[in-house]
Amino acid sequence: MSIHLPMQKGEAEEQTMRLTSRRTSRGRSRILLMTVIVLGLLGAMTSLAVGRGPLHTFLAKATHADARQGHVGGHTTVRASGKRTPSGDRTAPETSISNGPSATTTATSATFSFISSESNSTFACKIDSGKWSRCRSPRAYTGLTVKAHTFAVRARDAAGNVDSTPATWSWTVETQAPPPVEPPAEETPPADTTPPDTAISSGPTGTTTAVTASFAFTATEAGSSFECKLDGATWTGCTSPKGLSGLALGSHTFSARAKDPAGNVDTTPATRSWTVEAVPPPVEEETPPADTTPPDTAISSGPTGTTTAVTASFAFTATEAGSTFECKLDSATWAGCTSPKGLSGLALGSHTFSARAKDAAGNVDTTPATRSWTVEAEPQPEPEPEPEPSENCTTTVSSVSAAQSSVSSAAPGAVVCLADGSYSKVSLNASKAKPGVTLRAAHPGAATIAGASLQGSNLTLARFVSTSSVSIQPGANGMTIEHNRITGGGEGVDGCPSSTTTCNDMRIIGNELIGPFGEDAIHLNRYHDGDGDGVGVLIEGNSITGVRENGNHSDCLQTVWVGDHIVFRRNYLHDNRCQGFFVKDQASLGGVSGPIAGISVEDNLFLRNKEPCGAPLTSCGQPMYFQVFGPYSGFKMKRNTIWGDGVDSIAAFREGTGSDTQISNNVIYRLWTDTNMSGVSLTENTLCQREGSWPSSRPGETMACSLPFLNPAKDDYRLSGSNRGVDWAPAEVHYGP
Repeated sequence: MSIHLPMQKGEAEEQTMRLTSRRTSRGRSRILLMTVIVLGLLGAMTSLAVGRGPLHTFLAKATHADARQGHVGGHTTVRASGKRTPSGDRTAPETSISNGPSATTTATSATFSFISSESNSTFACKIDSGKWSRCRSPRAYTGLTVKAHTFAVRARDAAGNVDSTPATWSWTVETQAPPPVEPPAEETPPADTTPPDTAISSGPTGTTTAVTASFAFTATEAGSSFECKLDGATWTGCTSPKGLSGLALGSHTFSARAKDPAGNVDTTPATRSWTVEAVPPPVEEETPPADTTPPDTAISSGPTGTTTAVTASFAFTATEAGSTFECKLDSATWAGCTSPKGLSGLALGSHTFSARAKDAAGNVDTTPATRSWTVEAEPQPEPEPEPEPSENCTTTVSSVSAAQSSVSSAAPGAVVCLADGSYSKVSLNASKAKPGVTLRAAHPGAATIAGASLQGSNLTLARFVSTSSVSIQPGANGMTIEHNRITGGGEGVDGCPSSTTTCNDMRIIGNELIGPFGEDAIHLNRYHDGDGDGVGVLIEGNSITGVRENGNHSDCLQTVWVGDHIVFRRNYLHDNRCQGFFVKDQASLGGVSGPIAGISVEDNLFLRNKEPCGAPLTSCGQPMYFQVFGPYSGFKMKRNTIWGDGVDSIAAFREGTGSDTQISNNVIYRLWTDTNMSGVSLTENTLCQREGSWPSSRPGETMACSLPFLNPAKDDYRLSGSNRGVDWAPAEVHYGP
């Protein structure tokens, strides 16, 4: 222990007392006690000699500093300043935290800013139960664990007074994080004596005729500089990439070495060797042998068998690219042509179309491709049926009231006929056992009624001309609307106009529906397969035309309530401006089977849907000819043809679909969806366009925008020899009475 004291007041600028002990804690305490006793005696003597002088100040500061500092690292140091500071400064500074994390946070790091009430103060910090360590503002911590934390900081002023009430800041970390990492003590890094490694990443190798070269190279230490040389030249500074030019023929070696910021130079420079050789003289190209092989020709599409079409279209190909073609019909002269080749005005009888290819060398196919077929006369339209003899009628009446009364009293199987003439609306209300009772015109089309209403069960309305709606009332069972011509009304056929009551087993067959109507040609609300034969409503063999959008959402067929097992088959929709097939059952309404279960759309023909808007509209949007909204199940769409309006010939699928959906053997110009249809079965279809999310596997799909229909001028859209699209023509079908 050593003590340094001034002998006279003001003689020295600083008084310092160092107390050093390297013993145990008990030994340090004894030495400290002895020091205090000695200092007390000396202080007393000095006070007697000179009064309150430097010794008094020294003793006060030493005692205060020892009490405030304690023992740190085995050393106790007390300093008493010789500057003219107040000898009685025993007031500790106040510490305050000005910034820190929020009370609850997910951050695993934190930064604190803090200040002291006295200038020139130093600080000590700790977190949670850690040790005090010197710190500065701001103080940052990282890797904090998920729990509550407390940060503490205390200031120490120039006189050595330590804040006895440290400032604290508590907060909670809510996410998992590694424990806080105390910053490592700053250490002077050892001198860098390791040289970097150099690598050449690109440049020529092997043999080349190029007299220029470019090399890219890197070093393992950031900030390195480079020196390069070619062959035995001197090292010179360079940067990557390094370009060389005017290289002599022969072998070369390019070398590069890196030097790091500490001046260490790579002792194993990177090298790359290559050889520059002379450019070989040009090789004379050999003249290939003359092409003497003719191409083969194949006809890929065109009519076969027998047809009534007087037009034909043939597509053909050649085995050699760049070939041209010549064509002829029957025994005519060969003439230049391109694929596809169209023919028109064909005579009745057998025909043979021939095509041959000629390649770029002038070789002509000596075995032309041929296709033979026969054009026969169109069948005569089916004659109007003869008026059914009156003896086929169980009874014939000549008034609406008599008709209604006769139906009510007739036995099952009876046919009540209404004589020729014009009548008011017919209202039938009777329940009959199968086969039910029929009310029909005595002669087809010769009796006109102003609409009809059917209520009860197993009644049939047939062969009339109706100028207004025909309605099947809610709760009805087994009602049939057959071979009538319906030309007006709010709806052509209004099936079960109710949102709560169901109709079972309806049949709408062979009718001719001619708009415009107030709304829809066929409007269905609630329908159900009551007898379990798989058909809740059958709509088959009807012609629907003249339906025009008039602002009332006019559709050819609309069903927007709840039903099950709708069968839409062999219907002919033409010259409209309507949504042709529109299904959007409202599942939220509940019902017999909830959302629609079972939709079958087969062998229907959708043509020309661009008629003018209906009054009072002068302009309206273009409706989709086919549009189905999910949810539904048991959907099957097969052998339909939707064509004739280009991109407006659309089949659209909206708002989800069932996983058991099957779409096959259709001819559709534009298949479109805005929902996910990737899980459906899509097979053997011919399309011009397909848009939206569809299965990646579509077996048998053909994409074509021009097809050889048999006779589009007469709406015969069959494809000869094909199992796709409709297999009938409108001229072969009888509609209406």
